[in-house]
Amino acid sequence: MKITLQIILAALVVFSCQPTEEKKIAKYWQGQPVEFSNLKEVVNTYHMFDSTDTKVGSMVFGFSFENGFLVARDTSQFDNGSVYETAELIFDTSNFTIKKVAIDFQLATASLDVDLRNDNGRIIGSYTIIRDTIETPNAIDSAYQFTTFREEIYMLAHTLNLKSGDTLSLQALVPTSMAVSNTQMYYAGTETIETINGMEECDVVWLKADGRMPDNKIWISQAAPRTIMKFYVPGAELDIELVSQK
Repeated sequence: MKITLQIILAALVVFSCQPTEEKKIAKYWQGQPVEFSNLKEVVNTYHMFDSTDTKVGSMVFGFSFENGFLVARDTSQFDNGSVYETAELIFDTSNFTIKKVAIDFQLATASLDVDLRNDNGRIIGSYTIIRDTIETPNAIDSAYQFTTFREEIYMLAHTLNLKSGDTLSLQALVPTSMAVSNTQMYYAGTETIETINGMEECDVVWLKADGRMPDNKIWISQAAPRTIMKFYVPGAELDIELVSQK
């Protein structure tokens, strides 16, 4: 009996001295686990092509980590000068919510300046329209019924691992109109497409909206690091393809 107790005590001592594995806390967005390995500092450059396969614009979408936040910066423009947009999106990865959205949207005859902060669903900030030098500022201080900003979808779609049958029902707040779009995001299978890396197998995700934001077909590379390789906007017959990544 004494020997048995000694063996048990020795085993307990050895077990207690073993290093404990660090507990990994999973992060979720819209009920889906997020693959943190895909949240990298990177700059993606896309070109836009119309239905005749003519280049009509470009978009640069970059990610960086600043002061504990994930920051995305977007510059989009049409080659004919009709549209120019810059945006800065600040995302809190501790609670997985956007903290700030700033957008400067320039058209030929008007411009829009949006500066919003998200305080637990209460949107505070400004929404200013300028037409013919006439500035119309609108203060925003309201609790909107929404589940995500539109911009979060494009920041995080490549971090999800959606499977057949997966559908997310989203209430997406669109900052450029301050409207909430009822949108379905669903997995639509796989396709092999030509990319900057050659032929790649991609997961296909559809965004089907209610008219308050455009529908999108999105191709996401299966190979790591997962990346949005291409968009298709059916309403505008516009293909947006990744042309460089650094």
